[in-house]
Amino acid sequence: MHPPSMTPAAFRFSSSLQWTKSIWMRLASLLQSTSREPAYGYLLDADGDALLQDGRVLWIMQLQQRRILHASIGVEEIYGHTKERFVADHSLWLECIAPGDRQQLQTLLTTIGVGQSHTLSLRINRPDGSPRWIEYQIKCLADYATGDMHVRFVGTDITTRHHLEIALARSNRALRAITACEDVIGHAANESTLLQGICDVVTATGYQLAWAGLIESDGAITPIGLTAKHQDYLDAMKVPLGAGGNGTIAIATALRTRRPAVANYFASDMSPTPWRLAAMRYGFHSKLVLPMADQDTMLGVFNVYASEPDAFDAQEVALLVSLAQRVAMELRAHRDRAGRQAAEAALRLRERAIECSANAIIISSARAPDFVIEYVNPAFERITGYSAAEAIGKNSNFLLGTDHDQPGLLEIRAALSERREGKAVLRNYRKDGSLFWNDLHIAPVTGDDTRTTHFVAAMSDITPMKQYETTLHRMANHDALTGLPNRSLLEDRLENAINYSARNEHSLWVVLVDLDRFKLINDTMGHQAGDHLLKIISDRLQSSVRESDTVARLGGDEFVLVLPECADGNASSAADVIQRIMDAVIQPLTIRGNEYVLGCSMGVAVYPNDGTDPATLMAHADVAMYRAKDNGGNSFQFYTPVMHDAALKRLQLEYQLRRAIELDELTLHYQPQVDLRHGTIVGMEALIRWNHPQMGLITPGSFIGMAEETGLILPIGIWVLRTACLQAKKWQDMGHDNLRIAVNLSARQFVQTDLTETIADILQQTGLPPHCLEIELTESSVMADIERHLLILHAIKALGVHLSVDDFGTGHSSLAYLKRFPIDTLKIDRSFVRDIALHQDDASIVATIIALGHNLHLQVIAEGVETENQMAVLRAQGCDQMQGYYFSKPLPAEQIEALFLDQQITV
Repeated sequence: MHPPSMTPAAFRFSSSLQWTKSIWMRLASLLQSTSREPAYGYLLDADGDALLQDGRVLWIMQLQQRRILHASIGVEEIYGHTKERFVADHSLWLECIAPGDRQQLQTLLTTIGVGQSHTLSLRINRPDGSPRWIEYQIKCLADYATGDMHVRFVGTDITTRHHLEIALARSNRALRAITACEDVIGHAANESTLLQGICDVVTATGYQLAWAGLIESDGAITPIGLTAKHQDYLDAMKVPLGAGGNGTIAIATALRTRRPAVANYFASDMSPTPWRLAAMRYGFHSKLVLPMADQDTMLGVFNVYASEPDAFDAQEVALLVSLAQRVAMELRAHRDRAGRQAAEAALRLRERAIECSANAIIISSARAPDFVIEYVNPAFERITGYSAAEAIGKNSNFLLGTDHDQPGLLEIRAALSERREGKAVLRNYRKDGSLFWNDLHIAPVTGDDTRTTHFVAAMSDITPMKQYETTLHRMANHDALTGLPNRSLLEDRLENAINYSARNEHSLWVVLVDLDRFKLINDTMGHQAGDHLLKIISDRLQSSVRESDTVARLGGDEFVLVLPECADGNASSAADVIQRIMDAVIQPLTIRGNEYVLGCSMGVAVYPNDGTDPATLMAHADVAMYRAKDNGGNSFQFYTPVMHDAALKRLQLEYQLRRAIELDELTLHYQPQVDLRHGTIVGMEALIRWNHPQMGLITPGSFIGMAEETGLILPIGIWVLRTACLQAKKWQDMGHDNLRIAVNLSARQFVQTDLTETIADILQQTGLPPHCLEIELTESSVMADIERHLLILHAIKALGVHLSVDDFGTGHSSLAYLKRFPIDTLKIDRSFVRDIALHQDDASIVATIIALGHNLHLQVIAEGVETENQMAVLRAQGCDQMQGYYFSKPLPAEQIEALFLDQQITV
């Protein structure tokens, strides 16, 4: 726990040293502390269900056993089972999924990796047999405390959307067929070309097969319109279609009832009829039989096949019925030389089709400028709320309300003026004032003299589709985690802000914010904790700026602020603006019962001095941010041209560091660790150096921080561990059997899931006995997530490896936790050793640490010993070991061998 007066910068060693010293003074007489139970768990929080909107459901599954651990309160409404049943019955979740959809989910669960996210739409079956379609956002998370993997499902009920999309697609398919068939009907010279053309067109518009059967005088049905590739299907149909046959069940039903007959599930029909088996071979799963008849005579049947089961709904059937009737009328027209009755029947059919259409139909006069409405169908009344009497005689502009500034209106007006077809999407308003989106198509109607006499308009209410588009647009332009504008929207807003500032001669600030130490928290506490932290920071950033300002998230822990008119003409307020933002970020926050204070590094680029386009301003803000980070973090920097060269050098150094691993430019130096009682060398600490071809030998302080940021620390850490073990094994083979090698692990290495396996593999590959390897971990990294790290430490300790806590005394360890750690050594930080011979406070702190270590049965080693007096004090206080420049600076392996090991030097 931090003292009440502790500043947000207390996590930095330089500002916390005095307080730490006072704590250790008190620990000289008090060596135990009470423990407190840490918060545990990362999958759920108390208001997890409240985060879900209506119609959504949350699952948590234990991946290895496919067992539901948690189901949200919305599951019963969607699935029809209580959430308790899903937790109790481990197989119920899979049984609810439609059999045809189970395999794709099983495959995903088998292949999904930690941190991966997927979107999957599944059909489920409720207990009452009704299906629903659920769209799941699926993400795999790892519980590092137990080794389990969990999958989080966030599901949205898209049943309505699914049915709407299918219904719309089917209706459009039928409408395309009807429209295309009109051209065939108008040019067919005889019955054969008419029916063949109709079948070809219907097949081409998306159906699997269409064929017409004409009833002959002997009752046989003659098929027309089948292609050559379906010949064996026709052969299978010969018997039921021949004279005296009843046709298939669907054909017989349609002929008997004079109504359409639907066979929607070929696969569930177990009758071993040859035509069914042939249909299945061709991929036919649904069939619609439409009787073609006039008032007195049954002319034949029109058969339409689809590749999907349950393919024909009522709306599509109604449209295809109108097509079959239209074909029947045309057949009669061909058979009736006068054709008058057929033409009148076709006209009546069109009228009925318009009357039953799901789309609103408007017929208006072509006389400008009023284009008054002469007819509206019932769908118009249903969609708009206006009756036919209220609409007829008016211009359709009354549907616009006062919303006349719409781009689509220009296209409609041009089409009316030019007497041509036109299409636009308009905002219209119902009688009650509510908005609906109108997908409007208009076409001219010509008379016998080819002059345009009317316009016909088809209106489709696409409001649900537009709402869905709006949702997709927001998802495409906003960060999914924080809801802030993402990079795409940021670029647009920054461009607009630059244009505004240029017109009004105002300044504009672009501020890039990078959180300090976020990666450490994210790696040690897990991504769920990191996500929670990012949400808090995003809220704080928004509350610290004006409504006219933009706060965006670039990704990871980087945010961008666009501040127009910031500190115009008042340079003294510039620092106040940035400081207000920093103060908001560094307020303490609590995650899983632990309190954290995050600093931030901020870079500021100012328009127009630092750039006049978004790319330049962003790049310069980034350069300034890195300068703030290089200066120790938790600060801000305004861009200056000098920084550009420094940034280029940093990028070049990062590139060279990546290449250094490949080019074998890294090397290890070793610093002896000396037993203070006997004066003999008992171990070596491996310390990395970079042998740069131009810059010479570079110490780790110049590149380890960069390696941590870029992730290069992971391959570098593995190289250091393997190289150090190989060297220690070589020294053992030379006769130094008990020499131990100490290797530092970074915080990022410590939380890798395969850390224990990696150490075990390297020990096996190099042949080094495990007790001759000592892993050094900093006090702060061990204390970040205690329960989780305890498991990791015990797993490493089980290998037989020694464990050491480095920089001890600079963190905030709880003694109750410290005694639970399976460590062997405490390493006193050099800051306490530096003045041990000069100041009694430092000597007391070191004596306390030594006493603490010995009481816990731990070895104690002091680092940074540079003088004989320091060594004498440590030896007098009972310190076990030391290392430092007084004995030897870090040296290459061959010098260690020549100076120390071969000569057995002692102190």
